[in-house]
Amino acid sequence: MNLVKLQILVLIEKYKKVTDVAAEMDLKQPTVSFHMKSLESELGASLFQYRSGRVLLTDAGRALYQYAVRIVSLTAEAERTVKQFTSLASGNLELTASDIPASYLVPKLLSQFTAQHNGIDVFLSVLPDDVIRERLRSREIQLAVLHSAEGQDDSFHTQVIAPDETVLVFAPEHPLAALPELTAQDVAREPWVQHEAASYLRGISDQWTQLNNVRVWNHAVLGSPEAVKGMLYTGGMVGVFSKSGIAAEVAAGRLAYAGLPGIHPGDGAFVLAWRKDYTLSPLQKAFAEMAAGD
Repeated sequence: MNLVKLQILVLIEKYKKVTDVAAEMDLKQPTVSFHMKSLESELGASLFQYRSGRVLLTDAGRALYQYAVRIVSLTAEAERTVKQFTSLASGNLELTASDIPASYLVPKLLSQFTAQHNGIDVFLSVLPDDVIRERLRSREIQLAVLHSAEGQDDSFHTQVIAPDETVLVFAPEHPLAALPELTAQDVAREPWVQHEAASYLRGISDQWTQLNNVRVWNHAVLGSPEAVKGMLYTGGMVGVFSKSGIAAEVAAGRLAYAGLPGIHPGDGAFVLAWRKDYTLSPLQKAFAEMAAGD
């Protein structure tokens, strides 16, 4: 039972077609079919079933699939890790970040890192916080920058790389800007532009409403931090944002902010995260040390 056969099983579950698996692996279709039959013969079980032009896994195939995913993922991780141990003068640094740090923090860090290690190539993926955590746990990724609250990531090693303050944001001409002191009830009466449900900032706004026993009108829900700011510019709505993410707009007079009134859920931080059972490569460790000292 070699790795190629297990990779094929994993991709069959993903694509449901032999032709797509062959294209993904750069193999000929008969070669993929041969490996599928060979795996069934080797294990003495039917693993694949054909229905209406699609290939599905049998019960035995699904049982094997849960192990195959881990084996394939661990093999890929081992290869990446070993390559990263060769030199700090060359190689790849792969990093995943959630929207807010990816937009306002990580590009600066990566620029500094590549300036110090000009033979390194960097790759940044942007995903929602909850997806990143799941992929860290499943070993699909090794190192990530998260928007995190204290105690939220007990399953990972976390290293704070920058503090964060969540604030209420609105246009400078918004009526709330003229009030000397805000209450939770004042803010709750306004239409809100919200971040997507899986995001850290949406979690903060939801916690704030619960802690202060208020309900807000989610007039718009957007999946892009820049889109959220764009709607706040118009002056009709309020929302929450990371203070670090609106610094340029506040300086230019395009946005204003205030502390969240009432009971505040508490401020978080931008953290570098990796699994507790994972040892950072020298390249990853160098990035972690640089980020911590920024």
